[in-house]
Amino acid sequence: MRASSPSELAGRPVTARIWVILGGIAVVLAAVSIPVNAVLYGVPVIDAILLGLIQSGLLPLAVRSPKIAAALSLIPFVLLALLGNGSVGAPWPVAVTSILAQITIIITLAFASTWRTAALTWLVSVLAVIALIAATPQRYDRFTESLASAIPFAAISLALLTIALLLAQRTRIRAQLERQRRVTASEQVRRELVEERNRIARELHDVVAHGLSMIQVQASSAKYRLPDLAPEAAAEFDSIGATSRGALAEMRQLLGVLRNEDSAAGLGPQPGLMDIPELVKSIQNTGAAVDLRWSVDDSDGLPASISLTAYRLVQEALSNAVRHASGAAATVVVTRASGAIDLMIENEAPRDSVREVEGPRTFGSTHAAEAIRGAGAARDTDPASPAATPRTGGHGLVGMRERVQLAGGRLTLGPTDSGGFRVAAHLPIPDNTERA
Repeated sequence: MRASSPSELAGRPVTARIWVILGGIAVVLAAVSIPVNAVLYGVPVIDAILLGLIQSGLLPLAVRSPKIAAALSLIPFVLLALLGNGSVGAPWPVAVTSILAQITIIITLAFASTWRTAALTWLVSVLAVIALIAATPQRYDRFTESLASAIPFAAISLALLTIALLLAQRTRIRAQLERQRRVTASEQVRRELVEERNRIARELHDVVAHGLSMIQVQASSAKYRLPDLAPEAAAEFDSIGATSRGALAEMRQLLGVLRNEDSAAGLGPQPGLMDIPELVKSIQNTGAAVDLRWSVDDSDGLPASISLTAYRLVQEALSNAVRHASGAAATVVVTRASGAIDLMIENEAPRDSVREVEGPRTFGSTHAAEAIRGAGAARDTDPASPAATPRTGGHGLVGMRERVQLAGGRLTLGPTDSGGFRVAAHLPIPDNTERA
């Protein structure tokens, strides 16, 4: 059992509410102990006030500095027995105020420190009573009554200490499990983020490799296509071709690092913007209510990376919809405006029940899910791709944000007023880019 850090009780931070409770107990303890010590045990008034303030002040100190409070608690505990007189109608030499104060401090130590500190404080308190009775027999001539006072104190405080230690240990274990759960969740988020970035990098490899291949082919064939090419220019084109081939080889090595052991090399072309209608149609064929509003004439001038991002966003939104709800209609709006692609995937509230999940809450069925995965698999043979790899709720949203961020766009997602979910993306089209 580890010691709690300062301002902690059983591994949990001390809140303002706990401080108020401890302060209230300290005030009540002082208000009770001062008159009881002065009247019932004959302690001088000034001494009674000082002892009462010390006893009550040790309670909040036990939270801040448990070991110091444990050591100081013995001072009023012993002084009260030495300064006071025996009482016929009250416990002695362990006064009733000492019983209340010392037990309260021992219980607080059980939560604020280790079990050893609390147990040692209890043991020293019991030994101090025995030592008082043995060292000053003239003050405690009624040995039987004195022993009858010490035994209940030892028994009651031990029982309460045991209960406090069990509760403190249970609270510490729960706090430790909660911290571990938060750490695990944080690590899971980071792991999913890395996996999603690797997945995106694998897809972008195909896009970049296609561009490098075109450069290499054009550069290598320039001297054959242009017979009047000067020797210096031909040598320059040969150098460009050699550099492109080297870059392609390095890209293949990079892809080998990004792929996991279970991933096979992707042989098919990556899907794009113009494949979205086919994706929606495959889902409609399963009986799902999906409405496509298409306002795109062609993909001329559209970068391959932007085209792939648009497809994956729609695919991921519909895939999350299938996983997290059923029976609700969805609308897919794709618009190519001046210099940008705008996407909006929105669904109604599920018909059966609304489930709180992270991700779009929409229609769905097993057949629709298979259709979505099949549509992506038809063009992407990489098992690690989003189309082929099922994911849990929330992982898809990470991928959406990463893709849109890489494209320099904006992504907005969240629940609608009617209980559905909306995903909206704005993907700017850079100037002077390769056609998809």
